[in-house]
Parts: sequence; C-alpha cells; structure tokens
Amino acid sequence: MKFIPQHSLDFLDSWLIYQHQHGDIPGITIAIAKDDKKIFAKSYGFANIEEKEELTTDHLFRIASHSKTFTATALLQLQEKGKLRIDDKASDYLEWLKEHRDNRWHEVTIRQLLSHSGGVIRDGLDANYWQLKRPFPSAARLKQEILEADLVYDNNKKFKYSNFGYSLLGQIIEGVSGQTYAEYVNKHIIEPLELENTGPEPNARVSKRLASAYGRKLTDKTREHIPDVDTCAMASATGFYSCANDLLTYFSAHMIGTGKLLNDESKKEMQRVQWQVEHAIAKDEYGLGLEMSKIGERTMIGHGGGFPGHTTMSLFDPKDKLVLTIMTNCLEAPTHAIAKGILSILDYLGEDEPDKSLLKFEGRFANLWGVEQVVIKGKEIVGITPQANEPFSHSDTFEKIDETTLKIVKTNGYMSNGELIHYIFDNDDKPTKIISAGIESLLSKSGDYHLK
Repeated sequence: MKFIPQHSLDFLDSWLIYQHQHGDIPGITIAIAKDDKKIFAKSYGFANIEEKEELTTDHLFRIASHSKTFTATALLQLQEKGKLRIDDKASDYLEWLKEHRDNRWHEVTIRQLLSHSGGVIRDGLDANYWQLKRPFPSAARLKQEILEADLVYDNNKKFKYSNFGYSLLGQIIEGVSGQTYAEYVNKHIIEPLELENTGPEPNARVSKRLASAYGRKLTDKTREHIPDVDTCAMASATGFYSCANDLLTYFSAHMIGTGKLLNDESKKEMQRVQWQVEHAIAKDEYGLGLEMSKIGERTMIGHGGGFPGHTTMSLFDPKDKLVLTIMTNCLEAPTHAIAKGILSILDYLGEDEPDKSLLKFEGRFANLWGVEQVVIKGKEIVGITPQANEPFSHSDTFEKIDETTLKIVKTNGYMSNGELIHYIFDNDDKPTKIISAGIESLLSKSGDYHLK
C-alpha cells in the first residue's frame, strides 16, 4: 500500500467512534504511522470515568510488556559494542545464579531469556503483586525468589513466557553498562529518539498524566479504579509508560534501513522467529523481545502489554512501513481484535479514492432492527454493519440506479437481494433517511433509533 486516502481514515474514525460508543472500554487511543509519518491519532472516551475527564492523545499509559522490546534493544546495542554476546550464559554476568540449587540454571543464556526459552518461572511462586496484594519485588527480593524457584522446563526446549527472565536481563544491562537500567535506556534509546513522554517507570511529574486505570467488568457492570504502582526490579519486564505518538516513533525506528537504535543485522536478529507460541489465539511467534503474528495477509511485529488497569498493543508491518498502536485504560480490552479490525478496514479500502459522484449516498442509517452504513470504495457502493469487528468481511454490494436509488445486488440470501433502496435528501442534497426493501431507516451517526 503506497498511501492511505483520507477518506479511508475518515471512515476508520467513524467506525472507532461507533465501536467505542457501543462497546465497554472507558477510553481508547489509536495512532497510525505510514512511512515514518503520523497519519492518524485519535482518542475516544474518558481518561477518568468518575470526573468525566476526556481522554486525549497526550495522556500516558502503562505499556507493560512493551518494556521487553526496550530491554532487548538495549542488549543488542551492548552486543554491537562488544560488551557481551547474547549467546553468553546469564550466570557469567550474574554470579549469584551459579549458586542456584537447580544446575540447569547455570546454562541459561541471554538469548534464551530474550526469547522466553530459558524455562524460567513466569512471575515467581508468589505473583500476587499483580493483584497489588504485595509490592513488586526489589532487586534483593527478586534474587531471593529466583533462587527459590527451579526451572519449570529444561532450557532451550520450548517457548515459556517469563517476566522474571526479563527482570534478570535488566540486571545484566546494569552490570555490563555500569549504569542503572533507567539511566541506560534513557541515554541510549529514549533520548536519541526524543521520546519525551516515555520512560521505564513513572515519577511524580508524569503520574498526573496517566489515564486512570480500571479493572475488569464486574457483574454489576462497573469497573474498579486501580491505583498506579512501582514495578521496582521488574521495570525491564513491565515498567514502561508512554503515549501513542512516542510509540509510533519508537517502532518506526525498528524498521530495517532507518539507521536508528541498531544496525540492520541486529534488527533482523530481533525480528527473526525464534519460537512458536503454543495455543496462542493468533498463531503467534516470538523473536528477541518482539512478537510476530499474522493478521490477514500481513505479518505484524511488535508487542502487547497488560498492566493492572491498562491494556495496550503496538504493531508494525516492515513491508508496508505501517505502525499501529492501541492504548486502553482497562483490563480485558480486546486490543488484538481492534488491531485486526483496523487493518482489515485499511486493507479493504486500499488506495482507492472514492468516486465523488457517489459520496452523496454515504451515511449510517438506523431502524428498530439494526444499523447499516453505506461506504464508497472507488466506484463500488457497499453496505456494512459498523458493530462488526471486521466490518467489510460480510459487506453487501449496491448498484446505482439513478440519483436517488440504489439496488441491492449482493447480500445474504435471507435478506432482500435484488430490491431497491430509495434515498430521501434534504435541500443540500444530504441524505436524511433511506427506505431499503420497504423499511425506513433514519440517518444516525450514533446508530440510535427510537420508536417515538
């Protein structure tokens, strides 16, 4: 895709508005870049439900496991400088690992920790810090908890996600660089890219700009407000915060050929499949700090993040030079489904500019039974249901008969194939309602419809 027409982005915006209005996410921010240039950035809903504070693209989110991409980038930078090799043993840099009662720990390599194939326990024997029942582990506590936990599997045998493994990688970065983890990533990743709204752990200055965090939906349809917490020694696994615009810049820099962050050989190594992820929803694969998944015909690279009250995802398509980031302020937000829907829209509408003579037929029309939206794709007229996750996957096709009439030429066999859609326009030639197969539907941006 060489470019994305504004008409496609306008439709995307209208679809996202509808999805948010009829969904159950407090707030969501979407941003898209093409060829290292931001082309879309919008927020929907609330940063704080109780105070009715509108969410903006300037609000910050805890991006959780996005942190792993920063940690992996830092380690590949250190390898480029000859400070370490990612195939070295982790115990060569963390001597206390050689004290572990499980001898298998002695052989675990940096690469295995990067690719989640070290067999390391995910979050320790007491992971209730994820429920805020205890603080996230300090460095001393992390060491103690790792020494208490044997490997779950032999190393280098299978993919097994581990936040503890990435927490150890943060300590290796500190030992090799002679800096704190925060100092290293700030100097070598954040500052070179001028990511002014990104960091490995929020401080008092930026915490005020965090979107309020909410838990999963309860049986009474409410969500509990969740306070923000420090991730301590686990910042390299899950501590980062950021905003949508910064993430566009960051993941655009990971494209081959940009000359930013890493050389191309290191980027290829990060983006090369190391392991298949078993039983994943989308046949995911994993490289070094990066996830790979197939969405439609695209192979998307990036990472998701789940923090108490924030769910996020960032993906880039290296072939199309496209970057997409999704940020929400609640648990259980379907970020993968949202990403799939956005990409399906962009791929369906493609580079086709709409036939201007047909634009008068566009609109969202509602009746008692449902909502249909008429969209122009080039010279085609299609009808979609805006509540669908992938709205063009089962679209209807219409044909222009005259300046006020369309014909339904392709639809579900149970529906009104071959029948007519009559348009009623106002004095400005804008549609106010349609009569489709004898049923009246009113123009309605929200999709609401009332009997009276």
